[in-house]
Amino acid sequence: MKTRKGYKTYPLTAAQKYHFYYSQYSPGQEILNVGSSLTIEFELNIDELRKAIYKAYERCESMRARLVYDEKEKQWYQYIVDKEDREIEFVDFTGKTMEEADAEMTKWTRVPFGQDEPMNKVVIIKTPDGFEGMYIVGDHRFLDAQSLIGFMKDVIELYCNANFEIGRASCRERV
Repeated sequence: MKTRKGYKTYPLTAAQKYHFYYSQYSPGQEILNVGSSLTIEFELNIDELRKAIYKAYERCESMRARLVYDEKEKQWYQYIVDKEDREIEFVDFTGKTMEEADAEMTKWTRVPFGQDEPMNKVVIIKTPDGFEGMYIVGDHRFLDAQSLIGFMKDVIELYCNANFEIGRASCRERV
């Protein structure tokens, strides 16, 4: 397979093949998911946060990666789309308990990703205690904890740069 949906395909790395190997012995594919959240006690502009997430997607190829299985070659491939245009949902947990919010986010983490679809999901959230930010879950074949942290850091810096007329150091002090 040389292309998929007009995009060049690439073979899987050894690490990605390893994840495929052990996942076949697991009761569910959700074993491949890594989830985390970042919230702050600050009222965020949800539309501006959404713009920052889309901009971070543009800058991070692994967040735009897809998997596809070639039936003829009996082999998995990966490809990277040019742009993410999927809807970034906003979920307000106001009126719920922290346990209920945690249970819902855990449920999101348990949903496996399929082929020819995004291998991650970002949800803008407002927690029961009024903190705001984002929850992110990604397939470990493309993301690990460190890359999730890096992506979230990029989103926050893009948000601060677009919304505060102050330098980077002052932005960190505000949020």
